[in-house]
Amino acid sequence: MKWLESGVAQLLCLSVACFAQAPAGSPQSAVKEARERQARGDLEGVVRALTPWVETGRGHVEAQHLLGLAYYQQQNFAGAIRHLSTALKMEQEGSAAWKQTVETLAMAYYFSNRSQEALPLLEKAAALNPGDTYFPYALAMTYVYLRDLDAARRAFARLFDIRADDPQAFLLTSHFLAREKFGAEAGEMIREAQKKRPDLPDLDYRLGLIALTDGDLPEAVKRLEKELERNPIHPMAWHYLGDAYIRLGKTDLAIRGLQRAIWLNLRATESYILIANAYTGQGKYLEAEQALQRALELAPQSYEARFALARIYHKTNRPELATKEMAIANKLRAGSEARE
Repeated sequence: MKWLESGVAQLLCLSVACFAQAPAGSPQSAVKEARERQARGDLEGVVRALTPWVETGRGHVEAQHLLGLAYYQQQNFAGAIRHLSTALKMEQEGSAAWKQTVETLAMAYYFSNRSQEALPLLEKAAALNPGDTYFPYALAMTYVYLRDLDAARRAFARLFDIRADDPQAFLLTSHFLAREKFGAEAGEMIREAQKKRPDLPDLDYRLGLIALTDGDLPEAVKRLEKELERNPIHPMAWHYLGDAYIRLGKTDLAIRGLQRAIWLNLRATESYILIANAYTGQGKYLEAEQALQRALELAPQSYEARFALARIYHKTNRPELATKEMAIANKLRAGSEARE
């Protein structure tokens, strides 16, 4: 019988241990405390107050909901998804809590790149907030990520108050596809726009950008030059033509294009940086330095301009200035990486 007595004793010890580890108070008091901490912005406090109850299985739906919101605000999207998914199953559809859970869970999936799971929730969130732009934009981008081009076009058309069958809706959708580096799909949208309206502005410009992104430099030059034949006062077309020529090693032509981009837009920071790189490649350090100084007048926090200027100072035997400028550049880069 000693083995039986030993087993009973172990069970009693486990029960006592579990009882000793149970959180004090009640789930209701923990929720009340969590709400007070949430109002003060004490997200860690919310997590500390509610986690013990949720882990013991005694935390009710409100605890799951508040814990999920706290994790979301901390950008712990995995934690948010875990608790809000549980809350959603228990909340009454149409209630204020349910609506908040749908909206927050949708964005948690969205920011976690879980587009398929985000989609139905974003469709609900967009319908629940018809005058809002936040959820409809996330919904439109989710259609982009899922390559549902027709749905994406309709969603972007609604966002920009244009008809879904208007050529501009196709062009608009191509912009977001190209931004996400879906070049083939973006090209498809542009060609559809071109079929509907062959004289639509910017078509060759946009096809040129897609070719540039894909590394097809001859095609990029061809398209951008065609755009500029039609519209010679297009500063960004000149800018990207200069970019393409730099990559092709045609520095003189690059500087010609970039100079025109700057004449047309005196606040074109990126054009100043790019032309400085072209001048540096030719050994024209004074011209490069002047371009970078102008870029920094426009954008003092530009890492690219600071880094390039440090290189110029190094090449022109000004080590103190080079060291100082490189330190600023490194600080800017560290700050950017920390924010990401």
